[in-house]
This record gives sequence, structure tokens and C-alpha cells, in this order.
Amino acid sequence: MKPNIRITLLAVALLAMAGVALPQDPNAPAPRRPLGFKVFNNMDRPVTGTWDLEIPLSPARRLEISEAVSGNPEVLVGRDASSGEEILRLTKKKEGIGFDGQLSRLLSPCGYDTLSISEFLPLGDSAVLRFEMTPPSGPCAPIDSGQAGKFFVFSRKGGPVKLRAFTDISASNTREAYSIGGDRPNTEVTTDLTPGGVSVDDGAELKFIQRVKAPLDGSFWLEVEAVLSPAAGVRAPRGFILPESVRFVGSLTLRRAR
Repeated sequence: MKPNIRITLLAVALLAMAGVALPQDPNAPAPRRPLGFKVFNNMDRPVTGTWDLEIPLSPARRLEISEAVSGNPEVLVGRDASSGEEILRLTKKKEGIGFDGQLSRLLSPCGYDTLSISEFLPLGDSAVLRFEMTPPSGPCAPIDSGQAGKFFVFSRKGGPVKLRAFTDISASNTREAYSIGGDRPNTEVTTDLTPGGVSVDDGAELKFIQRVKAPLDGSFWLEVEAVLSPAAGVRAPRGFILPESVRFVGSLTLRRAR
């Protein structure tokens, strides 16, 4: 190696060891920031403490979450901070992360005293609580607005479900097919009542419009609209569907009180 090259390399090495910034190549790409794991603040904080449970279109509920048995973090209980009433009970999942459990009395005005929680995932100073339910037969602002989750078609057979016209839900053949007002037949009934109706695939998203009471027998139906991609370029079809053929997949957020 030539002496001048050896001297240059030695100088570069000494400057780097001394912490002196070296000239940057203007054409070089910007250096990437090191990837860290502090996506959420205070991830190592315990779940126990004071939280605010946010409910769309309703006042938030302040909860005190504590261990059901002191020293055992596997089972947690959330109580209303004002009344001390148990609202939330969580059990740590045996597999995966987070908790599951049940939420009590939160949606009692909607006809649900207890909701099964499929997932409670703490994310530092916030937590996501997920649940699934059949839409209630009466008004329920957090559910009906769609702000607490989404509606999806649910088919027991796994096939498409037809959206009914209003004449379907008020005609005598609908009473006979669904055995409305009496016991249901043992055999599963086809939904293919209207030849020109629109079928929606199992699992397809729906938009809730309103509840309708059938004039024939007083049964409740949901008027819904199929959610289509804007690229479809067609008007979203509307129709009526039984609540049991719909699932509401919801989520609520808890934020650590400050």
C-alpha cells in the first residue's frame, strides 16, 4: 500500500474513534432512524389502575381495575369508580396475549346485561376491548350509529343471505317459511323467497338503517344497506334482514385516567 493512502486511512480511523463527524456524501440516502419498540407509551405498566371506558354517544365510565385476588394478575376486576359495582371481569388468555372475559350492565338499556369479551388488549395507556353480538331488537345508540363497531352478514349455512323487500316481510309466505309466531321447523329454511332479490355473501359488511316492525305479526327486522367499494360504481342495495342473520363486531377503548 502506498504511504499516502496508508496515512489517509489512518487519519479517517482516528477521526472516527475521536467522534469527529466525517463529511457526508450528498448523494447518499438519508440514514434510517433505529427501529425502537416504544410505539406505545408505558407498555410495561400494569393493567391495574384507574381507566375511563369510552362509549360512543354515551358518557364515559370511570373504572378501577384491580386484581380479583391480591397478588394474582391472572384475573382482573373492573368496578365503577362511583358505585363500586363490578362492570368488567378479565381472565388472562392461556395462549397469545391479552385477556378475555365479560362486560356487565354497560348495555343493559339495549337489552344486554352481559357481553362476552373476545379480546382485551392493553396498549400502554390505552386498551382495546372487543366483543361480538346479535343486534338488539330495540334502539341502542352506540350500536345503531356504527360508531362502536360494524355490522356483518351471518349465515349459519355459510352461504349468501338474501335481502328482503318490504312485501316479503309482510306476506303470508314469509310467515310460513320462517314459522313466525310459532315453533320453527326442524329443517333449515331456504332464504330464496324473492327471485329478483339481492343476495349478500356471508361475512359481508352492512350499514344499519333502521328497525322495522313487520305489520303481519309484529316481528322485528333490520333495514340494512350493503357496503360496496366506491369503485363498484353502482348504488348499494338495501333490504330487510332478520337480526339473527347479522353480527355486530364492536370495540370500545379504555384510556388510563390522568
